[in-house]
Amino acid sequence: MTLRTVIVGLSWIAADPAAPASDPVLGTAMPFSHASALAAIPEVTVVAGVDIVPASREKFLATWGSRWPGVKVYDDFRAAIATEKPDLVCVVTPDHLHKGVVLAALEAGTRIIFCEKPLSISRAEADEMVAAVRAAGATMSVNYTRRWFPNYCEARRIVRSGEIGPLSQIVAISGGPRAMLWRNHTHLIDLMNFLADDEPEWVLAELERGFESYGTVYAGDGGNDPATEPGANFYIAYRNGVRAYVTGVKDTPPGEPTINLLGPDGRVVMDLTGMRKISFGAGNVRIGPVPIVTEVIEPKATVSGMQAAILDLIAAHREGRDPQSPPEVARRTVAITDAILLSQQRGNVPVRLSELAPGA
Repeated sequence: MTLRTVIVGLSWIAADPAAPASDPVLGTAMPFSHASALAAIPEVTVVAGVDIVPASREKFLATWGSRWPGVKVYDDFRAAIATEKPDLVCVVTPDHLHKGVVLAALEAGTRIIFCEKPLSISRAEADEMVAAVRAAGATMSVNYTRRWFPNYCEARRIVRSGEIGPLSQIVAISGGPRAMLWRNHTHLIDLMNFLADDEPEWVLAELERGFESYGTVYAGDGGNDPATEPGANFYIAYRNGVRAYVTGVKDTPPGEPTINLLGPDGRVVMDLTGMRKISFGAGNVRIGPVPIVTEVIEPKATVSGMQAAILDLIAAHREGRDPQSPPEVARRTVAITDAILLSQQRGNVPVRLSELAPGA
């Protein structure tokens, strides 16, 4: 069965082609955009792209017209969805505009939705979207891409296997100019939830300097200008006893997060140099050093990232199960973001997530 697909929003993350591989004989790099990931899935046909910017529509046609002959472009997502009647809609609009597209797709009968993160910039909208998806019997995944990165999946497998003992602490560093609470930190918050593997209970936080009086309402511009969104340092306590500490402010080095997963028998380290498991043998530290073994980890995969996320979504819909990142899970990240803001506003005190639960 061919899945007719509409992409709403044609920014680089929606429409860029896959980068070249190290050598042409290797094809391309792993797909990073929505269109390049969809192009790698034979059962998907993109029938339309939507954007309010004419240049973005023209570029989309020039890039993808040969891959999907007959693909159309629209400047109105409602018209595109009503006309094309897609099976799958990719929502790639600015952060604060997701709700309208998701609800329009559901109302038009679309039953597979792939939505960019964050799910929403408000809990009320997130709750409305979750309820609408469930009422429609649709399958929805929110693109917290790191849930489909081989290194993070392997890290969670190592933790679940008990190889470092029960996970106790997660320490994460992620900063640089794009340290932004909704745009980039939302990935990091979700990653903490993914690796901690349980429900968050409370949050303690401090916004970066200059944002002390930011308030509790989103004041960003859809993720474009870093000056409109604070970075933050925050601490998340999970029901299973795991504690996650994240430092993420703009005046620190940029790059993919540095993650340390700590247990009594070792740690897993992920940073720009790769992935390692460091194990500690039996010994008495009062007498001498304990044996330490460092193992370089090379996760294995045939697909990853965006392509894996969409394949997971399609399979979940057909099998009647939730994908790796269903809307309820994405809603947790919205609540934690709100808890970070509330903690700052209340004088950097703990905020319990039960206070921010649906219906609370």
